[in-house]
Amino acid sequence: MIGIRVAEVRGLRRGVRELPVPELDVEGPGIILVRGPNGAGKSTFVELLAGGVRPREGDVRMCGLPAASTAARVMRRVSRADIALLPRLTIRRHATLFARAAAVDLRTALDALADEGLAHLIDACTAELSTGEARRAWVRLTTLGAAPVLLLDEPFLGMDVDAETALRERLEAWAQERLVVLVDHGERRLGAVVQELHLGAAVA
Repeated sequence: MIGIRVAEVRGLRRGVRELPVPELDVEGPGIILVRGPNGAGKSTFVELLAGGVRPREGDVRMCGLPAASTAARVMRRVSRADIALLPRLTIRRHATLFARAAAVDLRTALDALADEGLAHLIDACTAELSTGEARRAWVRLTTLGAAPVLLLDEPFLGMDVDAETALRERLEAWAQERLVVLVDHGERRLGAVVQELHLGAAVA
């Protein structure tokens, strides 16, 4: 089963504030589109699904498994909004590390980067990349493999129009077989949306 369930979650905090968390029970494939104003907890919601934060109460499941469990890790890939590539490492070295973590061969990672038009930068250090190039590399490296759930937090940040178009098409292709949770502040029109979540302002 490809699915996500969030039920009766309480006590999820962002700093001193408690965040209201919507109920969610969705089976894939498709796209769950997450929207909301700044401070509403969109990134925290992604971390909840990624198992990085745990609420005081409630049930969060990833493909039937507790989201914070070790077993759930292989069910998802997480592309966070903050690019965590090391500036002094080459893209090739990053590809090696991410391929190992995703249990795929290096050629798969290199082909993914080449598909992004980044083959000519494969031996460049991350610090030499533009913001858009780094974002494209980050999104592809963090989504390697065949995990049934993809969590993407603001993946369009820093991309130009052509890169945005390519990523939108890729998201829709992924959504034919996987469940994609997408945090997006833009008004991009996407096919295959199975549900929209609108997170409200945080409450004390």
